[in-house]
Amino acid sequence: MAKNYRDAREQGIILQLIKKIGGSEVLIYYKYSQENIEQKAEGVLREFDAERLELPKTLDVYDFIEQYLDVPYDWKNLTPDQSLLGLTAFNDGYWWVWPDGAKTDGSTLPEKLVVPKNTILIDNSVVNCQSKGRENFTVIHECFHQILHRKSFSRGKVDYMHSCAKKDFYANVGKKKTMTAIEIIEWQANASTAAFLMPRQAVRNVFLEKLELSTLPTTPIPLTFHINAKIYEMADLFNSSYIAMKYRLCGLNLLQNRVYDIDDIDLF
Repeated sequence: MAKNYRDAREQGIILQLIKKIGGSEVLIYYKYSQENIEQKAEGVLREFDAERLELPKTLDVYDFIEQYLDVPYDWKNLTPDQSLLGLTAFNDGYWWVWPDGAKTDGSTLPEKLVVPKNTILIDNSVVNCQSKGRENFTVIHECFHQILHRKSFSRGKVDYMHSCAKKDFYANVGKKKTMTAIEIIEWQANASTAAFLMPRQAVRNVFLEKLELSTLPTTPIPLTFHINAKIYEMADLFNSSYIAMKYRLCGLNLLQNRVYDIDDIDLF
């Protein structure tokens, strides 16, 4: 991340300051381009495990939290209806967590949990869904909030916790012509997660291998049953989901982007 405004300007990153009605400053974020995001994720990978830039490797996302971020993390029931998938604490505070089997009719009461600054909380539903791709994407998404957005909420209330709902993981996040600051921040976390889990050069290398090509296509290729099967294989290699891999291939201009296929579904 750019260390100051001058560095950001030189890198083509625009510092945005969003103000409430009335003038009190509440949110800061950098306006990263897709290329900025790619380079940031690759820089993190270079420090954590440079081999992943070229080759797919098994990844334990909790090792990444422990070894690279060195922040606390835990698994809790963040809501009674699994509507929130993850949470990042930008300051010391608390969160109301729910017991297993909690009902949404008001008959179950939550418990107050003290949450230290920089803690990442993952909803138990993410871990229990038996989809490693979904779990990996959710966890790394929260990690990139830590990497990119620690200063974004510095003007918020002192106990601010940033939670991520299912809608924040939709494939169309970041495609709107006009986005709120929060939507931009969620797009940045999603794009960084994709670039981290599925590094562009490694994806291109495997794409060539799986399709038995000598060079990359000059135009995106159409989706066929054969290509579809290869996407599943690539997703497994990159510890990702089929949808996330499909969307990544579209973003890298390797696969035709049929909007109606992917825009309204999540990245799991």
